Amino acid sequence: MWKLIGALLESRLSNVLDETVRYGNETSERVGRAVSSYIKGDEETARELIETTAAVNEKSYRIEDECLKILGLHQPVAKDLRLASSIMRSAIELERINILLAYIARYAIDGRDRTPPHIGFMSQTVQDMINDALGALMNRDIQLLKRSTRNYIQLQDLYNQLQESNRDFSESGNLMLVARNLLSMGHHVMGMDDRIAYLIVGKRVIHHKVFYSVLMK
Repeated sequence: MWKLIGALLESRLSNVLDETVRYGNETSERVGRAVSSYIKGDEETARELIETTAAVNEKSYRIEDECLKILGLHQPVAKDLRLASSIMRSAIELERINILLAYIARYAIDGRDRTPPHIGFMSQTVQDMINDALGALMNRDIQLLKRSTRNYIQLQDLYNQLQESNRDFSESGNLMLVARNLLSMGHHVMGMDDRIAYLIVGKRVIHHKVFYSVLMK
């Protein structure tokens, strides 16, 4: 009986993990498309991204609901509990990233600005962070988690460089708003990383001094 219950729990966790990874991959791809639409002034793609945001984010609600059912019905402990918690937190952060990319798409419709290469680099860095976080979640891979968190430093550096070269905010159009949204996406990936680190090492490390000794070596 207990083996059957354990197998059912494992199956449900595996299924919801797979759904989360698919949702994350789709979100990463949408980030790239949103920034591309802004750089190119592609209103058609921008409108499509905005219009599909709510439907895409329905996946977050389904994932969260399934995790709550797992927690309520199976009462998992130890690594299974940490996995369910990591999946649910990841889905919530991915939902927020999709909302932010919809704002970037909105700026594409409002009008194209002069776009330095920093924006493209920031977009790729966010996508790399998401992909590494998903890999760490799927495979309990501490090296991918390290790379995801380290990339946030690069994201901050790119933002600071852009801010330094656009001190007159009033003349930058929507450029700095796009950059801020990308930086905020990095914050949300760090939220994923925080919970994934807990899954892998069994302790909270991102906002703790252990972060420096465990993840940044």
